[in-house]
Amino acid sequence: MKEFFFRKMSGAGNDFIIVDARNQDFRASSQLISKLSNRHIIGCDQFVVINNSHRADCFMEIYNSDGSSSGMCGNATRCVASIIMREKSLEQITIETSSKILKCWKVGYQIAVEMGIPIFANTHFFFEDLKFIYVDMGNPHAVCMVNNIPDDETFNRIGKNVESHKFFPKKTNVEFAKIISDQIIEVRVFERGVGETLACGSGACAVAAAAIKYKLIKNNNILIRFRGGDLKIIWPNEGSQIVMIGEYKEIFTGNFKN
Repeated sequence: MKEFFFRKMSGAGNDFIIVDARNQDFRASSQLISKLSNRHIIGCDQFVVINNSHRADCFMEIYNSDGSSSGMCGNATRCVASIIMREKSLEQITIETSSKILKCWKVGYQIAVEMGIPIFANTHFFFEDLKFIYVDMGNPHAVCMVNNIPDDETFNRIGKNVESHKFFPKKTNVEFAKIISDQIIEVRVFERGVGETLACGSGACAVAAAAIKYKLIKNNNILIRFRGGDLKIIWPNEGSQIVMIGEYKEIFTGNFKN
């Protein structure tokens, strides 16, 4: 049994266990991820492993707290970027994921990430008279524009049912979004393989992209307000990369045995 060092970090309240495997032999099993992600052990929304990459400054593996894999996590990207930037004394880096290579750079004390070009489905999904807009950000999102953010019972019931609906063969993240103004959208998110999280970077991009594409707002520089904090989303036009900007912080470090 070996001992491994980890960092507990967060971005806008979305929290992660991060293990750097570039110089050690570490392989994450779904059993270990589920165990360490438990809030009574260490606890996290996503489990992240940093590996070496021949195409970027590092490769980032992302796992949901139930052990399933994820192709994208914007908030985790900022946290990993902060580690690599500090280590290499760089202002700009790239991070490879299973879905794409992400460009990251410093903006003051925050970090910006190019999250890719949103991909929309040709049809919408309906559930209990609610319309969900499908947006692919490297991982799937079902965005529902609402007049009021749902209460706990409604949020969890609909979120769980939409997440695992047969319309989404690989499951989906679910966002309920209330437009406050042309500059601010309030969002509550039910993440695939996790449940409710305090924020979701790719979800913020999906919500902003949906609002801009369908002309629900008159601005392309938007503040997405989650329960855990705010993320700034910029999408100049439909053919361009969508950019997410936000804070990050290291909560604590420690070791676990495996």
